[in-house]
Amino acid sequence: MTLSWYLTKAYLTRFFALLVGLVVFLQMLDLLANADAVLDGGGAPVGSLARYIIYRVPSIVETVAPLAGLLGALTTLVILARNSEIIAMRAAGRSVLSLIGGLVVVGLMLAVVLFFFSDRIVVRFNAQLEDWKSAGYKPGGEIIDGSEAWVIEGETIVRVGHVLRNGAVLNDIRVFHQAESNAVADIVNIRLAIWEDAAWNLFEFERVGGDGGADDPPAWVTKLRPDDFNKLANPPSELTFDELEHYVRELALGTRPEYYYDTWLQRKLAGPVVLALMPLLAAIAAFAHHRQGSAVMVVVYGITLGFVFILTDNMLLAMGQFGALPPIVAAWLPLALFATIGLWIVLKLENQGA
Repeated sequence: MTLSWYLTKAYLTRFFALLVGLVVFLQMLDLLANADAVLDGGGAPVGSLARYIIYRVPSIVETVAPLAGLLGALTTLVILARNSEIIAMRAAGRSVLSLIGGLVVVGLMLAVVLFFFSDRIVVRFNAQLEDWKSAGYKPGGEIIDGSEAWVIEGETIVRVGHVLRNGAVLNDIRVFHQAESNAVADIVNIRLAIWEDAAWNLFEFERVGGDGGADDPPAWVTKLRPDDFNKLANPPSELTFDELEHYVRELALGTRPEYYYDTWLQRKLAGPVVLALMPLLAAIAAFAHHRQGSAVMVVVYGITLGFVFILTDNMLLAMGQFGALPPIVAAWLPLALFATIGLWIVLKLENQGA
């Protein structure tokens, strides 16, 4: 128990130190690249830059957390190996697998924290930053425009050309009413829809398809509200897990095919679990090369493994977004593949007495 706590403490100390250092460094670079655009918004210079940093930091934390986990585990194991502490722990009866298993458990706990941090904080701050950016970084500015949104609600398909004023104003709307045979029975063009008094007011609508008889349905009857369209105009990175599941699985909403959003659903679960994989990748480097006496080569080897994983992960994610792979495979295959290989190598090292 004492050894496990000692190893956990050493790992967490380095993880958080590296996380803070990486976030500060990347935030400085990001601020240098975007400071001119932020200041052009016309707000108070110090206040505008501080507001940008507050909005941007959570996303950077989410991005660099796996790298901090990898470097934290690498430096921990390298230092323990160089000080012969790993040998002492093994002499006390601890196996390589148990040592790494403890770090993996810590990584899983960090993954749970990262998931809720990403889902509740990063998503909200990303959305606020994009809204502010859409308003030209002006203090109190409103969103000028949003991307188009496709909606399937019951037997009605709706295309909204532009989402304005946080979803309260919709421009260039086309409504497709479907018949029982799923054929399009009626098409209505609506120039403008404005949310007022808890209802949509339609302006300049006309039927461009169908029979045009007295039995035609109303131009557009919907239960959707401005918040729904505002979220639909945002990319999946600005939607929480619950929102993605609600808008895609229940209402079939979105601007892209269902498999694209399914991939992001799986990604939101698989992404934080990378923190549990990083100690395993670090162990491959540390235990395979600690006898060579070069700490630098161990770190280089470990970082190389990390980048190979990131490259593989991004390639499969892109394939999932384009429908070339099932979403669950695209999101989880890199983790399963590298975890299997890493576990096999660690067991092999254990049997060889590394």
